[in-house]
Amino acid sequence: MLADSDALVDADSEADVLADSDALVDADSDADVLADSEALVDADSEADVLADSDALVDADSDALVDADSDADVLADSEALVEADSEADVLADSEALVDADSDALVLADSDALVLADSEALVDADSEADVLADSDALVEADSEADVLADSEALVDADSDADVLAD
Repeated sequence: MLADSDALVDADSEADVLADSDALVDADSDADVLADSEALVDADSEADVLADSDALVDADSDALVDADSDADVLADSEALVEADSEADVLADSEALVDADSDALVLADSDALVLADSEALVDADSEADVLADSDALVEADSEADVLADSEALVDADSDADVLAD
């Protein structure tokens, strides 16, 4: 029986060693699986963070491009508005200059017509005065000649009367 007992102890010891060995293998496998699992979780998390980071960078880049485009469009729009306003002001200014120029030409023309008209009236008046003056001089001369002639006739008559 001793041999059976030794065989039982050996078998029991082997069973314990085998159980301990199986437990260690299971624990080691569990540890490996857990480590692999944690590594996978870490890698997956890092990949997610990296993907999120890339997405944020892309979104920021898109936002910057959009903002830059908006700024360019706004600047172009402001430049067009300023150019349009300057063109309107220039057109209005040119229209005012043309109107002022036309008004000055008309005013100068009116002044020349008025001056010419006044000169004609003055010349006509002077001609009338001169004609009247000439007529008076002629009439006065004729009156003097007539008076002289009558005086001569009277003197001649008186001389004839005296001579008779």
